[in-house]
Amino acid sequence: MSKLPIRPVCFLAFLALGAPGVWAGGEFGGPDENPEDQGPSYFGFVRDARGAPIPDAKVTANVKNGVSFITHTTAAGLYKIGSFSKQVNPGDITISCAKEGYRQTRVLKRPSPKTDPSKPIEVECRMERG
Repeated sequence: MSKLPIRPVCFLAFLALGAPGVWAGGEFGGPDENPEDQGPSYFGFVRDARGAPIPDAKVTANVKNGVSFITHTTAAGLYKIGSFSKQVNPGDITISCAKEGYRQTRVLKRPSPKTDPSKPIEVECRMERG
């Protein structure tokens, strides 16, 4: 019977238990405290023209009232921006992406289901070198 070294076992446990929260840009804790007061959150990918992920891209959510929220993509090109207040109209939020050496070419916003407006809204950014 072979013994597995401690480090690889711990790493595998982290991947199985903790990485999904980190990968999704989320926290390890449970849901937000007052979900009934919250509107949708935003998530998506930042990809190049071939569809490859762009890690560490800056993703900004600009609200019409002038407030901005900034996050960065994971190694897989994924980002998540937490929930906005129900008082914020999703139509008043624009998502933009930036990374040195790239320019944004397209933003594709997939609307949340009309049956549940608190569901996350997916927004994909496409960028190309230039």
